[in-house]
Amino acid sequence: MTSKPRPPTPGSPTAWPTSASSYGALPAARQASPGNPAAPAEPGDGRLAALSYLGVPLLGPCLPLVIYLLRKRRSGNVRRHSAQALNLSITVLLYVVCALIAALMLALDSLGVALAIVVPLVAVLWLVSLGYVIVAAASANRGGFRRIPAWLCATIVR
Repeated sequence: MTSKPRPPTPGSPTAWPTSASSYGALPAARQASPGNPAAPAEPGDGRLAALSYLGVPLLGPCLPLVIYLLRKRRSGNVRRHSAQALNLSITVLLYVVCALIAALMLALDSLGVALAIVVPLVAVLWLVSLGYVIVAAASANRGGFRRIPAWLCATIVR
């Protein structure tokens, strides 16, 4: 007499079968759906995701915001990339505002000191963010995902 294998009980040392055909369908986390970032990408998604990153140094949060709003329900992959690009641009914008406040406070004493400290600081911030943008855009164009470090990109939009 043959019987169908039983799923393991909680606390049992045996694991679930790895093949999806053993019990029917794929788990819900691995099924393709529009909001699931693990779903297969649509044609052109990589270019659109890379474009959302490449718009950050030139246009700030404008281009990533437009791409995020237009594609957030249709493609999870583009939504994830455009949300990270939007988060990066907002965070860098906040850093620049803080640098301007520091420059204004330093300018109360001496304008030359304020410019000597703040201009190189903002330039380094822009170059570092540009480096991460290029790496993330190249990864998005290939269909991957490269996370930008949390010290440079705060999670504001999900």
